[in-house]
Order: sequence, then C-alpha cells, then structure tokens
Amino acid sequence: MDKEKAEVMPEAEEVLMNENDLLNGLLEAANFKNDESCHKLVQVKRGEKIFFEFRIRPLEEEEIQDCRKKCTKMIPNPGGRHLPKIEGDVDYVKMRSWKVYTATVEEDRKKLWENAKVKQSLNVLQGVDVIDICLMAGEKDAICDLIDDISGYGVSREDYVKN
Repeated sequence: MDKEKAEVMPEAEEVLMNENDLLNGLLEAANFKNDESCHKLVQVKRGEKIFFEFRIRPLEEEEIQDCRKKCTKMIPNPGGRHLPKIEGDVDYVKMRSWKVYTATVEEDRKKLWENAKVKQSLNVLQGVDVIDICLMAGEKDAICDLIDDISGYGVSREDYVKN
C-alpha cells in the first residue's frame, strides 16, 4: 500500500515546477493590457480610402464600468434630498466613444484623439469628442464589438469550458 501512495504522490520538485508554471501563467494572463498579441489594428476605411488607423487593447471590467459612470447622469433620489443621488439616463452614444477612447493604445491615443491640432481644428476640448466627430455610428459600433471580442465577451461559455 505504501508503494501505491508513493506512485500517486508527486515529488516535491514536480510540485514546485507545477507551482512555478501556474504562477507564470497567472502573471502572463494578468498582463493582457500590455500584451501586443491581444491588440488589434483598426482601420477607418470608407470605400477604398483608409483615413486613419489605430490599435485597440482589451479592457478590464473596471474600465468599462468607468466609461459607463462617465456617461450616467445622477438624479435626485425620489425618496428625498437626504438620500444619495441615484443613476438616471445613460448616454450610450457617449459611452461607446469613451469605450473606444479607453481601449485605444496609449501611443495611438496621443497621436489621434489627444492631438492638439486635431482638437483645435474640430473645436473640441476632449479627445473623446474627436471620436464622436470622426467616426460614424456604425464604425463606432463595429469597433466596440471588436473591443468586446478581444476583452473576452465574444467567447461562449461552452467554448471557454472546452478550452
């Protein structure tokens, strides 16, 4: 019986090796925002002409929640002024723009959305407003779908469990 237990129990070195693999896997997975293999190139193309391109990255849940908060109007609580304000309408058009802005890789965000000459020419103060002006509704929608896909929302539960 002791012989059977010895065959089932892994050696200390084997356990440590598996633990290191696990740790390395977790740390590598946590770096998804900076992992260039997770980035996607977006080309804004109309007809045969490419107007500009930029890279997007996956978003964390907190980043998506922050985009939503920026676009949610807080209203007085119907229970009275002594109670905290509650969420009112969400400006989904602006939320999609914030999502594109947040997912844009920092380097590209500076070149495009935060470009001082572009903002001055379009007479806007924020980079997110450049997105509102330069992207058509369908383009923003397609980019948001791509952001959701690379952020893991496009994976079905069955496919995830299988893999």
